[in-house]
Amino acid sequence: MVPKKRQSKRVRMAHRYRIAGRIKDHQRKERRGEKKNPKSYRKSKKDPGIPNNWPFKEELLNEVEKQRQEAEEEKRKKKEMNKKKKKSPVKKETSIKEEEVDSEEAEIDAKEESE
Repeated sequence: MVPKKRQSKRVRMAHRYRIAGRIKDHQRKERRGEKKNPKSYRKSKKDPGIPNNWPFKEELLNEVEKQRQEAEEEKRKKKEMNKKKKKSPVKKETSIKEEEVDSEEAEIDAKEESE
């Protein structure tokens, strides 16, 4: 029994391009489907605000404004602390080195004066 010849893997270029086009179309369709999926895309709801006939509206508005200002101040303080943390290691190293050099010079001067 004679074994069969293996079939070549040669493919016409038109067929190859058609396959590539189908793959591209399929990927585009998948991306579009992801965008249309209502579970993955949620629109944020707009804050309706406070109605005019609400009792104690001004007090409530004042409280909201106070909270907003406190949040801003907290954010500003955190930002300043982060800046200090970023700058402090460099300053500490230089200041510590300078202090060591100054103290060493003072000791040398003291020894020279005593001699």
